[in-house]
Amino acid sequence: MENKIMKNTLLTVFILIVCTCQIFALPPDPDNAALLYYQAFCVYEKPDDTMKDMVRDLAKGNIEPNPTITKYIESCRPAIKLVENAGELSKCDWGVKYSDGLDAQARYLAETKMLTYIILADARIALSQDDYDLAIRRCLTARKLAIDVGQDPLAVGYLVEKAVEKLTNKCIQEILSAVVIDLQTLQQLKAQLNKLDSRIKQVGFFLETEQEVMAMYATPERFQDLLPYIDPESLPRLVNASDDTRECILSYVRNADEQFCRKNMAYYNDYWAEIFSAFKLPYQRAYNKLEELEKKYLENYNDCQENPDAILTVLLGPALYNLYNNGIQSETSSNALKTALELYIIAAQTGQLPDSLPGSLPKDLFSGKDFQYEKTSEGFILRCQGKDLVKDEIHEYEFKVKK
Repeated sequence: MENKIMKNTLLTVFILIVCTCQIFALPPDPDNAALLYYQAFCVYEKPDDTMKDMVRDLAKGNIEPNPTITKYIESCRPAIKLVENAGELSKCDWGVKYSDGLDAQARYLAETKMLTYIILADARIALSQDDYDLAIRRCLTARKLAIDVGQDPLAVGYLVEKAVEKLTNKCIQEILSAVVIDLQTLQQLKAQLNKLDSRIKQVGFFLETEQEVMAMYATPERFQDLLPYIDPESLPRLVNASDDTRECILSYVRNADEQFCRKNMAYYNDYWAEIFSAFKLPYQRAYNKLEELEKKYLENYNDCQENPDAILTVLLGPALYNLYNNGIQSETSSNALKTALELYIIAAQTGQLPDSLPGSLPKDLFSGKDFQYEKTSEGFILRCQGKDLVKDEIHEYEFKVKK
């Protein structure tokens, strides 16, 4: 009898332990990086305009750290920690409701830029304190955040991603120029940048979604949703259109039927077909072609009666030559950074810089050729061989090599 009572007691205790563990078991951590990023947006204290300007200027390297800004950045460390944790996850879904089309909310893009400035400001504070390991880690955290922005295929997201990429490359360039970095750290940085680059989406990923989202309006019901945008303030490309042209567009949109939508969709698809063809061309030809397409399809539209099939494209066709140029700028800066890392690694291994670039290095995308390499008394310069047609200049990247 006693044994039976003991067995029942033990069984009861076991059941209670199991139930207690189930009750108090922690739920799993988020597997979606966006959830941690959204938490980071909520955690850091929003700066006033003066502090915002200081953080941005420090992140860009335009000013030196000072006690006021250092204290503010220290208060943002919990947010930075959340961003670091988010960067360790492979999935990032920002939860954008694409079916809302032009009304889809992507407020996280503005928050991303501010948080990037905070992270890179912290990198520069670390560098000023000779903690280059932390400075590099902060730069890599910013790059991961930029890449995660690019996991949702919005064209504006692509622009934010590329802006952060350029800013981060500049910060790493200055870290490499400011301190002596050991061979192992250089090789690790090279491997980490290559790993990050393998996650970057190509521009076509963003353009295909942009095309698909805007194509949702090519139905009689959805065309009506465009009425508020037929205004020069909402759509600057209509600023030079006559009142008669705008009224004509309004009339067609209000009375859109299946045939009108079908013809507009065909015209819109022709525009996109030419865009995708242009993106396959070498830089100068691609840029000129995209500029030509904008003039052909989007600018100076005053023939509404003669060409009503163009209305959807005029209202929603994106101007892409600036987007394309921004991509070339940032990717070329990344290629310059990777080329520079190879030179730093050679210098760390041999004690000196090579007299010429080794083969099979990333290219200057403005020309499609190798960077021009010039050794200087303090280090070296990598110079593009092709001109940036927007800025009308040849980009060059100067690196110093500390002894």
